[in-house]
Amino acid sequence: MNFNSKKIVIITCFFIILSFVLFCINLLKEKFWGETNIEIKKDEKMKEESYDIDYKEESTINVKITSTNEVIAMDINDYLRGVLPSEMPPYYEIEALKAQAIIARTYLYRKINDGGHEAGVDICDNFAHCQAFYNKEKILQIWEQKGYDESTRKEFWKRVNQAVVETSGQTVRYNGEYIKAFFHASSPNKTEDVSQIWGGASYPYLKSVENEEEEDYPNRTSRVEISKDDLLSKIDSIDESRYNIDDIQSLDIHIADYTTSGRVKNIEVCGCKIKAEDLRTYFGLKSTDFTIEINGQNVVFNVTGYGHGVGMSQVGANYYAKQGKTAEEIIKHYYTGVDVVSSK
Repeated sequence: MNFNSKKIVIITCFFIILSFVLFCINLLKEKFWGETNIEIKKDEKMKEESYDIDYKEESTINVKITSTNEVIAMDINDYLRGVLPSEMPPYYEIEALKAQAIIARTYLYRKINDGGHEAGVDICDNFAHCQAFYNKEKILQIWEQKGYDESTRKEFWKRVNQAVVETSGQTVRYNGEYIKAFFHASSPNKTEDVSQIWGGASYPYLKSVENEEEEDYPNRTSRVEISKDDLLSKIDSIDESRYNIDDIQSLDIHIADYTTSGRVKNIEVCGCKIKAEDLRTYFGLKSTDFTIEINGQNVVFNVTGYGHGVGMSQVGANYYAKQGKTAEEIIKHYYTGVDVVSSK
């Protein structure tokens, strides 16, 4: 065999060996990545299915059902799954739901640390002085009454469960203490500084902050019209000794002053100052961010926003979640200088 023939044989053998090596590499690659993709899909499927399971926290609290005065012992996660959709729409962005779950858990722990609702009761189901709560059966019934089909109801519950499970053990703290986790529905421009209402108590984490919300929220603006007689009668019934407006005949009414966030702090009726928070409560105003106009013998309140304005805006939380903010980022926007701490 001459030199050229040997050269051809060597080159041919080289390419045969190279082809075999590449074939083996490709085979191993397909096997490895195939198994990896199967594992990834398996993990994703397991994670998705896990939200069908109502995981327990294995910590029990006593919840008072105010309609029956019954006190029920329940797992904390069961309680939170009942609070979350009672306080926030289940179709909100998942990071907004997770922020609400963390806030609800913090509210509960602070309530317990402060002595609970009453003797033998950690918290109740009345939103006026605790947090709104319905059990799973009632929540599913409410969704059905609103016209959501079974598939949608299941998806809603899965989202609620996901928000509770993925934030398990997480609370909001300031200098190591659970915060007073106030929240409300909507503050289209700014939230309220807590020192401006409720007797002037101040907390460094409950400051007024800038806020953005989508403009299609149905309760963004509202209008309440009250007759002169109804207005004066109701104000007189609030606290006669405080307001002393007997025999007032004229309808001299105007805004007296504003809070630091721009909401109404007091109105003045014939020289008597009336707290805007009292008006919100007694006349069903959705917030104290309003203007006043006189329409004949009636007073018209043109209202912006919904709720007391302190702490997290739920509509705002949903807006920021749509912008890519995480639950922790949302919380830290609304509560100044806080930490989101996990006990796990």
